[in-house]
Amino acid sequence: MGADHRILHLVQCGPTTGGTVSHVATQVAHQRGAGLPVAVVAGSEGVLTERCRRVGAEVFVDPGLLPTAAADGGDPAQGALAVADRWGPDLVHSHLMHAGFVGHAVAAAVGRPHVYTQHMYTPIDPLLRTLRVTRSETHVIAVARFAHAAIAEYLPDPDRVHLVPNGVDAPEPTDFRLDTTGPGPHLLYVGRLSPEKGADTALLAFAEVHRALPDAVLHIVGTGPDHTLLERITRTLGLESQVRFYGSVSGALHPRAGADLLLAPSRGDAASLVLMEAMASGIPLIATRVGGTAELIRDGVDGVLVDADSPEQLATAALSALAARGDADRRADSAHERHATLFTAERMAAETREVYDTVLR
Repeated sequence: MGADHRILHLVQCGPTTGGTVSHVATQVAHQRGAGLPVAVVAGSEGVLTERCRRVGAEVFVDPGLLPTAAADGGDPAQGALAVADRWGPDLVHSHLMHAGFVGHAVAAAVGRPHVYTQHMYTPIDPLLRTLRVTRSETHVIAVARFAHAAIAEYLPDPDRVHLVPNGVDAPEPTDFRLDTTGPGPHLLYVGRLSPEKGADTALLAFAEVHRALPDAVLHIVGTGPDHTLLERITRTLGLESQVRFYGSVSGALHPRAGADLLLAPSRGDAASLVLMEAMASGIPLIATRVGGTAELIRDGVDGVLVDADSPEQLATAALSALAARGDADRRADSAHERHATLFTAERMAAETREVYDTVLR
């Protein structure tokens, strides 16, 4: 790909951190590092815009990329379209469904190719259904093999569907530390507080862990619509002194954060960046057998996989990992090596540029 090709990212995202925010910020950092002119249109100011400005990308904000944008009756493509008209991209790359619809319209209006990364754990979303009906020439990137297989079978032109597995940079230690006063052990949940991520399952499992290990603490990092629900579950379980909420923290998952074990009880994930960050950080982990998780974690080798929506299995696995620290550490070492081999950000960025090359040819 020529160094002068200009890439415009359109991103459906709010002010806080999250999987898509981390993915795009990482892509932009590596693309800027490779000398590409890159601009980003985000749904709001926040973590993504800060990280992209830090690496020298041009940044714009258009609330028309957010899911609620159409409620005012306006045209959600106009803000991003004005940016594209002024900035002159060679390729429009959109992330998540609402930004995908806008990206499709913007790319058509400025006569440039459109690439859509499908980050969702449900791979056939309304945008893909629309693209199938219209027989659009949009190229689609899937971030996990299970999603790639489903999308390639669904869309009329499988050659326009590309697999680029997710990847993350190895997290650098930050100033963030868990409040690890007391003997512990210290269990960690990191992610959006929304139904599909299963933080409620982590809380119910932790109640069982606490019965066996009264000094255990559960640390919850993230924001989302289930925050109040989770606080109410905590109070009803009588665990207010053993569960700590931190809100949204950028860079919370790193080797020195203080976690003994990560719980990832999602009900659906395409290719969890939280799991990859835990792998890269050498933190033992337990995750649910959903979506693309088994592509990341080999059960019993790199971590432990349990069924979704089973607090009992999650608690049993957590207690076993805490009791057999040597085995848990060996799995964490294996996961660390697996990340370095298969799930680096450098590999992801290089394969994304290969897709750009294909599209621009």
